[in-house]
Amino acid sequence: MKQSALHAVHLQLNAKMIDFQGWQMPFQYTGTAEEHLAVRSAAGLFDISHLGRIEISGPGAADLLQKTFTRNISKLTEGVATYGLLCNDAGFILDNALLFHLPKGQSGDRYLITTNAVNTDKIVSWLKLHADQDVQIIDRTEALAQIALQGPSADSLIDKILGPAVKKIRPKNVRERSLVGTSVMVSRTGYTGEHGYEFFVPVGHAAALWTLIMEAGKESGLAPCGLASRDVLRLEMGYVMYGHDIDETRNPLEAGLGAFVDLKKEFIGKEAILAQKTVGITRLLAGFLLLDKEIPRAGGSIFSENREIGAVTSANYSPSVRKGIGLGYVLARYAQPGQEVEIEVRDREISAKIAELPFYRKNK
Repeated sequence: MKQSALHAVHLQLNAKMIDFQGWQMPFQYTGTAEEHLAVRSAAGLFDISHLGRIEISGPGAADLLQKTFTRNISKLTEGVATYGLLCNDAGFILDNALLFHLPKGQSGDRYLITTNAVNTDKIVSWLKLHADQDVQIIDRTEALAQIALQGPSADSLIDKILGPAVKKIRPKNVRERSLVGTSVMVSRTGYTGEHGYEFFVPVGHAAALWTLIMEAGKESGLAPCGLASRDVLRLEMGYVMYGHDIDETRNPLEAGLGAFVDLKKEFIGKEAILAQKTVGITRLLAGFLLLDKEIPRAGGSIFSENREIGAVTSANYSPSVRKGIGLGYVLARYAQPGQEVEIEVRDREISAKIAELPFYRKNK
């Protein structure tokens, strides 16, 4: 198992560690519900160094990404990030990722793409397969740590960390800042549905940055958070997880990710996606709200009027909604909010209904 640069810090905090996608990562520190509520009410700090970090640079970098990424790279200005997908020739999802357009380097354009841990090697190989000789592709996963600060208090904590004189970082923007004696990339991104920032820091400075942020948030309820609370937070927003809700058997349209696919430009998998759109989507990823206390497992069957119409991909208890929630693929005509369904849990069926996403909405 790989270990992040913050492994010793997690052990000092008595985190419960688990093996996740080839990495030993913190599952929880004090408890999933407590950490979840800290993010929703104040702020939480996550080690997400298990995510892959791949740098693509050189004169042909933009052309490579325009060809392999589902978003229009020509519209991505320096210092801005965008969410999108990489698909194979059949239009199925290789990965969902954030792409950052970094300031130009000596060799020209520079980009950083963050992958799911299980897909890092696959995406490096995929990019190299389609790259010209004027493109450099470097896996920086083991050189950089990644830390996420998420929650309504994140903005005030950033002011304390960076200083009030530093210009505000706008959503989906990334800037380089000097922190803990090194250059750190700070981006206004996250996967919890809250205000948030992510820090890309050289591994030798990761522990110092973690300590700096924790000290800054000591009086405002900042809590270290593990992967368990992160999973519930993303599920409340209806955000997909690779390996559960999407994989290489799913296309973006059935996964509800069509908004992140620009069909006006050319990219690998476009023709297959267009063909699927023409034929029609038979199954859709839908959210469901459980009307019983039990939580189904991934793979559990979904029924309507004694007919099997789909299967669960993710499910958990939501401290915000105070009910069980989940995602699953169902036959398209059953994907409308309000549709009553039954879900298999331990050889019996419990009541649920299809729900509008996201499950959680912040009060204005």
